[in-house]
Amino acid sequence: MIKICSITCPQEAADTVAQCYASIPAQEGGKIRLLDTYIFTEGVTQGDKEYKAFSIFEYDDADEVIVQKYLESRFSAFSKIPGVTYKIEDWGRVDDALKLLADGNFDANLIFSTSL
Repeated sequence: MIKICSITCPQEAADTVAQCYASIPAQEGGKIRLLDTYIFTEGVTQGDKEYKAFSIFEYDDADEVIVQKYLESRFSAFSKIPGVTYKIEDWGRVDDALKLLADGNFDANLIFSTSL
């Protein structure tokens, strides 16, 4: 499974967010893999007042509870910084969706179930 976690922060909080990011402990036990983190700054150079970043995490379905708990603790650290917001979203793979369609099942909620 995949979770995409995003953060939005005001320009004036960027240094504090960077310090927070550097201080977050690694997840123990290897239950989750951080594939990468991306930062969007184009809007800031055009007068926007916010930076945006998102991270892609991959994990085994069986570890859903552990992963969710870790990500909530990880990103709640950022929410203590004024003006910073975050969200954690479940995303499905296109291959999984196509498999469901091929099987004649059109319930998109199944993409995020552990039965695939």
